[in-house]
Amino acid sequence: MAIIQNIRDKYAKIAGGVIVVALVGFVLMDATSGGRGGGLFGKSTKIANVNGSKIDFKEYESRITAYEDQLKQQGQPTDENTRAQARDQVFNQMVLEKLMADINDKLGLTVTESEMKEMFSGNNLDPMVMQALTGGQQVDPAQVAAQVMQLERTKDPKQKAQWEQFKTQLREAKIQNKFSAMVAGSVYTPKFVLDDQHEGRANNATISYVNLPFTLVSDDKVKVTDDDINKYIQAHKKQFESKEETRAVEYVSFNILPSKDDTARVMTSINALRADFAAATDDEAFVKRNSDNPIPVAYQTNEALQTLPNAAEITSAAPGSVVGPFFVGENVTLAKVVDRGSFPDSVKVRHILVMTKQGPNAMRTDAQAQARIDSVLAMEKAGVPFDSLVVRFSDDYNAQRPDAQKGEYEFPLSQKSGISKEFGDFAFSSAAVGATKVVKVDNQGYAGFHYIQILKKGKEISSSKIAFVGKQLSADNNTYNAIYAKASQFAQKITTDPKAFDKEALANGLNKQNAGGINQNSFIIPGVGASNDMVRWVYNAKVGDASQIFPLSGNRLVVAKLTEINPKGIIKPTGATKTALESYLKQQKKAQLLIDANKGKGLDVIAQNNQLQIATADSVTFVANSIQGIGNEPKVQGYIFNKNFKDNTVSPGIGGLNGVYFVLVNKRFVNAAMGRDLKTERMMNDMMMKSNATQMIMQSIRESADVKDMRSSLYN
Repeated sequence: MAIIQNIRDKYAKIAGGVIVVALVGFVLMDATSGGRGGGLFGKSTKIANVNGSKIDFKEYESRITAYEDQLKQQGQPTDENTRAQARDQVFNQMVLEKLMADINDKLGLTVTESEMKEMFSGNNLDPMVMQALTGGQQVDPAQVAAQVMQLERTKDPKQKAQWEQFKTQLREAKIQNKFSAMVAGSVYTPKFVLDDQHEGRANNATISYVNLPFTLVSDDKVKVTDDDINKYIQAHKKQFESKEETRAVEYVSFNILPSKDDTARVMTSINALRADFAAATDDEAFVKRNSDNPIPVAYQTNEALQTLPNAAEITSAAPGSVVGPFFVGENVTLAKVVDRGSFPDSVKVRHILVMTKQGPNAMRTDAQAQARIDSVLAMEKAGVPFDSLVVRFSDDYNAQRPDAQKGEYEFPLSQKSGISKEFGDFAFSSAAVGATKVVKVDNQGYAGFHYIQILKKGKEISSSKIAFVGKQLSADNNTYNAIYAKASQFAQKITTDPKAFDKEALANGLNKQNAGGINQNSFIIPGVGASNDMVRWVYNAKVGDASQIFPLSGNRLVVAKLTEINPKGIIKPTGATKTALESYLKQQKKAQLLIDANKGKGLDVIAQNNQLQIATADSVTFVANSIQGIGNEPKVQGYIFNKNFKDNTVSPGIGGLNGVYFVLVNKRFVNAAMGRDLKTERMMNDMMMKSNATQMIMQSIRESADVKDMRSSLYN
């Protein structure tokens, strides 16, 4: 359960990740609700076929809702882009579940009833069960057993559906664990592979080389034809094969940015607060009442304040002074120096918490909590280890967090304001290391008694208690309307004459961008973001058509033109795809001209003729990701360690990623200091393979599956 809000925030991403993967579909899922698919489309609605097995719209929408609820609980935004990403993530997860269910059935992987019972009982509850039923807290197994019995016997249809869904998710997760363990157990690295890897690490070379950049050949010296492009595609069909139709657009964005009038308006608004801010006696309340994005009033180190534009003025101003206004991101801000002091830059403490209330729910009386704390103090004095007392008595104990098992936390000074006030005041007080105190806390999140011990303190640093009031600098309706009118003029012109897209973009100072790979089921357009309306238009337009205005999140208006329709199969290169291929093939033709012009010459002659210098690289190895002075050039690395390439011989021209290279290997040698431990090598290689093996197999299963995605019929 959450105890100190900031302490919980410290682990929110980790806990949230476990919850999303393990419990998606459980919390707040109404398995019996109709949703969009029930009343409107009926029970037969499906959004996909996976090897002949359907995914139902109702279940899909329910899973998305659960996913978004988890994001909200973690404090993450749930805007249009987040929802679009959730649709894809949940869909991919459901497809994999369908595929893995078939695989696991064929393999005979199951979870027995006795295994299920074991997960809900004993002193070592399954982590998923612990998270779902106890919030991650270690509690009396009898309490869990009683809770499970209550859920099994519940007459509430909604709660019953949630419980059954959770058990299904739990069973599937355990089967997946068995599959992963089976795959990991099959991993073995043969000795010849280890020998090859060792040879790649141990063999070194020293080289001299000349790099001829492609810019040595002007663009007018090479020409790429449609025939060149088609031949390249035919020779590399796998790279240009699409399993579904995709489309591409070019587009311009009209960013809705604040005008001078907007800035003046916000400046006037915040300056009107200045006198009242200086006179305020309750700075926290003033900030909450007047700031668009309230920041807790807190002590800030001088180092942290250096990121602000008025840092020097803030750090030198007297307490009670108001500094600003100044710009911080999208806010116009005033800063009030409330106090100055000296605090440790960090503290490490351990504690035991006995709660009287969690949120609105009472847990025990103050007297009961005080008696429990008194028992803790007495047992510690009698010699009972603190770790044991945490496990037995603390309501903040979490078996899944190693540091929390000891009741230990370490806080930088910047987190002081986020900790419960009484807790933070003592932790960062002048009390010496080893000092202890029982403090009573009562806030919106919880109430209770903390028994705190200070374990370590950092160095004392000067700090300032600062209150910030910010007003967001945003465009008002007049500004929005003016920018919309400009976008509307552009859209009207290119709708009348789509061929004028480039001309009008240039005349308006707009940066034209490209977005490709858009399919019927796309929720997000690369570079544009989430826009069902734009995807719908893309699939109703013809090549060359210009669009209307698409308002997008992030204060943008977008106008687009459809440039490509790539049917299923080998793509037809047009638009951005054709441009990219032309650029690559032009580079290859330049490489061939450079190779032919310098063929059979020594390095010194090649360097002199091209007004370049001979460079060197020492200790080159085959397994390194790059070569000193050259960077990532796999072809060059391969040539250096090709056994048929003799030392002190100039290589043929090697067409690389960044130019043409002529290389001379001065010396090859084995690094004598490179010892071997075959057992360790195999263990490390096996570990690496095991960490990726399951994902690789699942990806392979996904790519070979017959998946028909039909979401576009409902969304786009």
